[in-house]
Order: sequence, then C-alpha cells, then structure tokens
Amino acid sequence: MKTEIQYSEPVTEIMGRPPGLITRIGTVVIFSVFVLFILFSWLIKYPDIVPAQIEITTENPPVEVISRTSGRIMHLVVRDRERVSAGQVLAVMENPAIYNEVSQVRLLTDTFKIDPERVNYILPDFSGLGELQSSYETFRKSLADLVNFIKNDLYGAKINALRNEINEIEIYIARLKESERLFRDNYNLELSRFRRDSLLNAGKTIPAAAYEQSKQALIRQQIELQKVRLDISSGNIDLTGKKQLVVEYTLRRKEEHDKLFNTAQESFKNLQANLRIWETSYLLISPVDGIVTYSKYWSENQIVKKDEPVLSVVPGNPGNHIGKINLRMQKSGKVKEGQTVMIKLSGYPYMEYGMLRGKIKSKSLVPSGDSYLIEVSLENDLITLYGKKLEFSQNITGICEIITEDMSLLEKMIYPFRYLVSRNKRL
Repeated sequence: MKTEIQYSEPVTEIMGRPPGLITRIGTVVIFSVFVLFILFSWLIKYPDIVPAQIEITTENPPVEVISRTSGRIMHLVVRDRERVSAGQVLAVMENPAIYNEVSQVRLLTDTFKIDPERVNYILPDFSGLGELQSSYETFRKSLADLVNFIKNDLYGAKINALRNEINEIEIYIARLKESERLFRDNYNLELSRFRRDSLLNAGKTIPAAAYEQSKQALIRQQIELQKVRLDISSGNIDLTGKKQLVVEYTLRRKEEHDKLFNTAQESFKNLQANLRIWETSYLLISPVDGIVTYSKYWSENQIVKKDEPVLSVVPGNPGNHIGKINLRMQKSGKVKEGQTVMIKLSGYPYMEYGMLRGKIKSKSLVPSGDSYLIEVSLENDLITLYGKKLEFSQNITGICEIITEDMSLLEKMIYPFRYLVSRNKRL
C-alpha cells in the first residue's frame, strides 16, 4: 500500500500553484531573450563567400611557343633570357631542307616582285629546299617562260614585219593614185579628142580611119585607168588584211603574255604559301617582342613531341598584374563585377605575409565548358594587407574567397524554411 506524504499547508499552497510574480518575470525574461536573439540575428551580418582557385598573371601574359611537329631540335637560334623581336626565329626543328637555303628563299620572296616587262631576273639554283623544292622549281620555270617570251618576242617581230609591209603598201598605193590621176587626165584629153573627131566624122570632114584611131586611143586610156584603179583596190584589200593581222598578233601577244605572267604570279604565291606552311611546321617563331625563356632545359638534337611547349616569350610590356579565376557553375550566379576578392597565394602563408585584395573586373557572358572566366584587378598590386611586397613569378596560383554579399543570421535561418515552403507549393 502506497504511503501518502503529508505536507504543511504553506508548502502545499506553493507546490500547488506557482506565484504569479515568478510566472510573469519568467515569461518576460524568456520573451526578452527571444527578442534579443531575433534582434541580434538580424543585426549581426557576415559575408557570404564563394571559394575558388586563382592564378596571378599579367595583362599581357607570356606566350608559349609550341612545336608543330615531332622530332629533334636541329638548331637553337637564341639563348635563354635573350631579348627577341616579333617574327624572329627562335629554333629550327628537324626537316629535310637546308635552313640556310630556305632563309635565302624567304629573303627572296620578301623583296621579289614580278615586273611584266623585266627580263633580267637572277634566281639562285637551290637543291636543298626539301618540301619546297618542287614549288621553287615551278616558280623558276614559269618565270623563265615569261622572260623568254619577252626576250624573243616572236609576235613583236611579226608585227614589225607587217608594219613594214603596210608602209610599203601605203607607198605603193600612193604611187598608184598618182598614176591614176595622170591616166585620168590622159583619158579626159582622149575623150575630148574623140568628141571632136565624132563631130568631124559626122560631117564627113575626116576619114573614117582617123575617127577609128581616135576611138581606139580613148578605149586604151580607159583600160589603163581601170587597171590602175583595180591595182589601187587590190592594194587597199592587201593593206586591210595586213592591218587585221597586226591587230590579231597584238591580241595574241597580250593574251600569251598575260597567261605567262599570271602563271608566274600564281607559282610565286604558291611558293609563298608553301613557305609559310614550312615555317609553321619546322620553325619556332616569336609571336611578340620580349624576352625568351626556356620551358625546360633544351639542347640541339633533343627530341620534342608534337604540340609540346618548347619556349615562352615574356612580352616587353606585360602590363598590370591581374588574377584569373575559372569559376564553376555552382554559386556562379552570386558573383558580379565589383565584388571584393581576398587572395591567398601558394608559397606565401597568409598568416605571415597577409592576403591580397582585389575586385572582380569582368565575368565572361557565357561559360566555357562548366566554368566562367573571371578577371580580377588587384587594388594594391602585389602589396598585401600587411604591407608586404610579394615577388612576382608568372602564373603563380593560390586560393581566393569572393565576398558576394553580407547576410544576417536571421536570413540564414529563414532560407531553409523558405525553400521547404516553396517546394511544398510546387508539389
């Protein structure tokens, strides 16, 4: 049987119903604590951070010179850390050609110009051009054909001969016309005599034989005049034919000259194109002015793989230091231009050297693969927040924190509930 405990009346009164003052004070304290929690949760803000990898480089970064073919390095033209100019040859890869001969062809093509009337071209006889040999020989032959055509000028000789004939014919026709004038005068005289004799013959004044002689003389003059006129017509026909031949030969001469000239031009352009292909394949050429640096230790006769970086050229004017970030799609929507970026570089512990501060300068409009390219400008170059100047080396990497926006604790707590509510609404 359970034993009941008997309490005194004051104790029973206290245990049965808590005093109102204590209840009110407790309620006020709890409510105040809750209000203060909400207030401080709203007032206390901290930045939302997007972490990422960053690379520090320059506005004009070093340019890698890549081998376009596999093989040995035949000749290293420049030394490490030597100043070079854009277009300068840095190294020559293994190939069947003799580089000195190819260099002479390059100098030739840089200054060569085909003149439509020139006949004194001097082209060296190269035999070690390798893949360029066929193009070079084709160009030499086409140019030789053009020069021989201009020198021999067979059509020109024919045209000159025809012009001489034309000149002789014109002189001959001029003489015939003078003869025609004389024969015409004689004909007119004989015609006048015949008319007089006709009148005398009608009056029986002269013998019939004299009349017939006068008539025969007139006919002879008429025949001679017609003969001269026929000779003039024949001469004019011959003259027209000769002139037509001059026109035809002139056109043929121009057509063949233009054909040979165009063939020489095309073969020259083909040689230039093949030379560019050869240079792209076997020469390592500096794309910019700057200082060359070896990607690793190289020596002549060393094997290089295709698409392998051999040299790098640091531009003479590298520009300001900048940061480059490949930001993945996750949280990329929060990142905007002008936001602050805190940078911790590898090799420089941030607790000892401090961090670099930067701002987002630009963000690519479309992603490349699964990431956006972001460019960061450094507010104080390579001087950290501790005031220490960091030594720059190309393509130094590190980690960064992109400060997107300040967010209160209350917002942080509310977001999960908002997400659940919106998801339930969709369901």
